[in-house]
Amino acid sequence: MKASKCLFNSAIALRKVFINNAVALEGPGQLQLQRLLLPSITIPLQPPSSSSSSRRPFSTYRAAQNRHYGPRPGTAPPVADRVLRDHDIVFPWVQLRQDDGKLTEPQKTSAVLKKINMARQTLVLLAVPRTDPSYKGPQYPICRVADRKAEVEAQAEKEAIKKKAPKIVTKELELNWAMAPHDLRTKTTQLKKFLTKGYHVKVTMLNLKKRNKRRASADEAKEALRVLLAAVAEVPGAKETKAREGDVGGTLLLDLHAPTGSAAGAATEAGTTEASTTEAPAGQAAATNSAAEKPGVSEE
Repeated sequence: MKASKCLFNSAIALRKVFINNAVALEGPGQLQLQRLLLPSITIPLQPPSSSSSSRRPFSTYRAAQNRHYGPRPGTAPPVADRVLRDHDIVFPWVQLRQDDGKLTEPQKTSAVLKKINMARQTLVLLAVPRTDPSYKGPQYPICRVADRKAEVEAQAEKEAIKKKAPKIVTKELELNWAMAPHDLRTKTTQLKKFLTKGYHVKVTMLNLKKRNKRRASADEAKEALRVLLAAVAEVPGAKETKAREGDVGGTLLLDLHAPTGSAAGAATEAGTTEASTTEAPAGQAAATNSAAEKPGVSEE
C-alpha cells in the first residue's frame, strides 16, 4: 500500500515562515524571489493582447496576426494556372461563347454537361466571374464547348512549333578603343562566330577606367569602329537591330544580329555552289581551246 504524504511537516512550516517573510520585505516591483521560490502564488503571465502597447518594436506578432491569406480587397481573385474543364468547373451558372463570339444566356453548368458528348467534347472555362461589382469582368463565368481531338492536335502543333523555333541567345562583348590590333582581331573573330550562330550580340566600345591605360585618339577610335563594322559585313545577313547609342571615342553601344546558323550556313553554301558553277564553264572552255589547238600543232 502506498503511503500518503503528510501535509504538516517541518519543511513546509519552515518554507511558509521564512519565504513569506522574505517576499513581504521585497519592494513592489521586485518579484524575482517570488517567481523562483513560490511558483504557486505568483501572478501568471498573461499572453499579449492585440491592443497592448508594450510590445517589442520589432516584434513579428502583429505581422503574423494581420497576415492575410486570401485575395486582398479591391483585387480580382486569381485564376489558376491550369485550365478548368468539365466537372472541375464549380460555378453553378455559365455563359457559352459561340463560334461568332456572341454569348448565350446564362445556363446551368450541370445542364450543359448533360447536353454535350463527353467522349468527344469538353467544356472549357475561359473567364471567371467578378466577385464584386467594382471588379472588371463578366457577371457569369464564360465557357466554350471544344472538340477534344482538335484540342489535342492543336496542342501538339504548338509544341512542335515551339521546339522548331530557334532560341535567340544574347551575348555581350566589350571592346576598348585603344585595343591592340591583335586583340581587336581576336574580338572581331569571336563576334563573327556569335553572329554566324544566330546570336544577338551587344557590343560595348569604351575607354577602360584605369590609371595606366592610354586613351585612344579620335583617329584610332574611328579605325577600331571601321574594323568592327567590316567584320560584321563579312557575316551574311548581319545588321544592326537598333540605333547606336553613345559617341565614337566615348561609350558606344551596338546591337547586332544575323540569321540563325542554319540560314547563314545555307546562304554560304549557296554562294559557294554559285561560284563553282560559274567557274566550271571557264575551265571547260580552256580545255576545249587546248584541244582545238593540238591538231593545229600536229599539222605544223
